[in-house]
Order: sequence, then C-alpha cells, then structure tokens
Amino acid sequence: MAVTSESFGLLMHLTAHDWRTALDRRLRPLGLSRATWLLLAIVSRSEGLSQSELASRLGLEGASVVRLVDRLEREGLVERHTGEDRRVKTIHLRDKGAGVAAEIRKVAAALRADVFRGIRASELEAAAAVLAKLKARLGAVQ
Repeated sequence: MAVTSESFGLLMHLTAHDWRTALDRRLRPLGLSRATWLLLAIVSRSEGLSQSELASRLGLEGASVVRLVDRLEREGLVERHTGEDRRVKTIHLRDKGAGVAAEIRKVAAALRADVFRGIRASELEAAAAVLAKLKARLGAVQ
C-alpha cells in the first residue's frame, strides 16, 4: 500500500481517535468522561496550569473548562488557586484527584502495554521521530 501525506494524516487521526475510545472504555468503570480523565491526566503532569492553558491543551473553549473545573471542584478532585495575577486561577489536584489520576495512569499503562506488544523499539523510535517533526512543523505554520 502506497502511503501518501493524505492517507498518513487520516491514519494518524483515526489512530488517535481509536486510542482515546479504547481508553474511554477502560476508564468507564471509574465513571470518568473523556473530558474528565483528560483534564485530570493533564493537571497531574502539569500542576498549576491556568484555566486558559488547560483549555488550550484540552482543545476546549474557556467557558467549557470553567464548567468542567467547577464540577471537579465540587467533587473534591481539583481546586483553584489564585495566581500571581489575581485574575488568573491555576488548577491543582486535591488528594482525591491525585488518587484518581494514579488510577488513570495505571489503566493507560495497561493499554499501552497491550497496544505496543510486538512493536520493536526501533519501530517506535522511527514513528516518534516522524511525529515529532510533524508536530514541530505544525507549530511553525500556525
């Protein structure tokens, strides 16, 4: 099969979609929506992001992130702190949220183990190199 930039782009999109869907299925028993588990995973890796930075990483509108953070705050998973600029609120995990984030990491690690089984390290390195180049170019053309 000849690979074109068009077919590669479509394959990349569909693979990312299937990855998120598989993780959604595995996280469903924890009662987490995609937006919820993604927000908790991002905050666990980058504690103290502003709501606008979080919206950018999630690919959501600011108002949607405010509502999501409101809900997670009510559930005791995250809390807002006032940043250096009092108008900026940063998002931090509470102990309960850190526990849920640890479960998300555990489930995601099991998915990665299943998906990457049989893929050689050299194949993974080559794929990662191509994706890194594409990401860098996309950042430059925006």
